[in-house]
Amino acid sequence: MNSRITWIAGLLTLVPACALADASALRPALQPLAVFIGTRHCSGMFLKSGKSITAGESFSAELSGYWLVMHHADDPPFSFDALETWGYDAQRKIFVAHVYDNFSGTREYTSPGWDGGKLTWTNVDTGAGKRDRFVFEQQANGGYRYTYETSTDGNTWTGVDSLSCALQNA
Repeated sequence: MNSRITWIAGLLTLVPACALADASALRPALQPLAVFIGTRHCSGMFLKSGKSITAGESFSAELSGYWLVMHHADDPPFSFDALETWGYDAQRKIFVAHVYDNFSGTREYTSPGWDGGKLTWTNVDTGAGKRDRFVFEQQANGGYRYTYETSTDGNTWTGVDSLSCALQNA
């Protein structure tokens, strides 16, 4: 019994090491985004109605560290699920993100990178008459807050929802 407890305790100490290994597996161009690696629980609200929303998000380094993959899943009663790939386009010298969701949506975003404690992903499709973006802000203990915003002119942005995400097992 004692050896089983020791084995389980040893296994549990490897979990943070695995997360660190994922972060170090990212290619140098993606290292600025390494802070996202891990699993988080998010809670916030729809800004217009004030209705609460919760979700889970996880980020991992994939494809030899060239991509950061994010899984987002709303908790019921909401049902938005998405798979995102975040990478770096060395030719354009810009971060790129591709979002695929359970409503058969696919979108592409770009970001110049961190500006202070903010990372903004802006949709590249300007022909739809409405643009959207995600603004991520770093928080303490590996957490972040993000706000989804829309705009009709690309200058004035209106928040749709905002969630704070806390690193699990931190």
